[in-house]
Amino acid sequence: MHHRPTQAKINLSAILSNYQQAVKLAPKAQQLAVIKADAYGHGAVDVAAYLEPHVPAFAVAFIDEALSLRAAGIDKPIVILEGLSGEEELRLAAQYNFWPLLHSNEQLIALTALSPVPDLHCWLKVDTGMHRLGLTPVEAQSWVDKLTRLMQRKPVLASHFSCAEEPDSPISMHQMQQLFALAAHLDCEVSLANSAALTTLPQSAVGWNRPGIMLYGSSPIAGKSAAELGLQVAMTVTSQIMAIRDVLPGETVGYNCRWQADTPSRIATLPIGYADGYPRLINSASEVFLHGQRAKVVGTVSMDMLTIDVTHIPQVQAGDEVELWGENIPVNEVAAHANTIGYELLTRVTQRMQRIYLRD
Repeated sequence: MHHRPTQAKINLSAILSNYQQAVKLAPKAQQLAVIKADAYGHGAVDVAAYLEPHVPAFAVAFIDEALSLRAAGIDKPIVILEGLSGEEELRLAAQYNFWPLLHSNEQLIALTALSPVPDLHCWLKVDTGMHRLGLTPVEAQSWVDKLTRLMQRKPVLASHFSCAEEPDSPISMHQMQQLFALAAHLDCEVSLANSAALTTLPQSAVGWNRPGIMLYGSSPIAGKSAAELGLQVAMTVTSQIMAIRDVLPGETVGYNCRWQADTPSRIATLPIGYADGYPRLINSASEVFLHGQRAKVVGTVSMDMLTIDVTHIPQVQAGDEVELWGENIPVNEVAAHANTIGYELLTRVTQRMQRIYLRD
């Protein structure tokens, strides 16, 4: 039972609608639903259960995330984006139909050293310019032949854009040309397009695409709103006013006296803070939404509480609901005021914030 009025409302039908928008952008390709990091803070099990009838496969970062989904009854194939290491993980992957995205010679040597070699639907990560993980194109070519002989199927060749959110980026074009040339030479399927590339580089959206942030109704493109991209907001974080007080000119609010009233002001306190995932390093331009209006966050965000200036909204009273981000305050806007990105705020929503799931 939850008594605290701070909650994240998760609209599952919006997530499905956003997935369907990804399908519309690349109708001839297949779309993985990326649900790593607890479905970007939205709850991987609930999101996967809702999406499962509609998707060919899921993707997570590492094997523990995949095992949690299997334990919850999720049956569709799951791509492991960071690959696998060690005999136990490789055998578990074969047992549970995980598709490892293998990215190093060490991982591949560990796989081929097993006897018998487990029957795996392997993907290969090719480094085309991100320089984070992946085989060189030359290494990938040699491993494709070995894996095809071992598994009796060709691996999918995957790579990751470093600048997909920038339309017409020459770096992205170079990455795409490298992967596509290699895949054509080896007659392999590809996986390249993420959320941003689905929008900015439709020519990259072939084979297996990997929509992630767009599933949750957040725009992957700077300067483009979610609505402009046909996306619906999936998470709305709300709280309720717990107290209101009048502050005289010259008086300060919160830790370190960071905010001082210039005029007589009304300050409302909300039971949400950085321990819930609302950023402490927010700047003085950040706003919340109540009574159809915006109000500024003032003072330092505390662990469990924050304060807002409601002087201009005289009808405010204790118990009123306040949106921290969602339909009216985009999460990317809040993130920008904390010098970060929406991905970070969504994935930092903590377990003590109650999640309410909305279906249909």
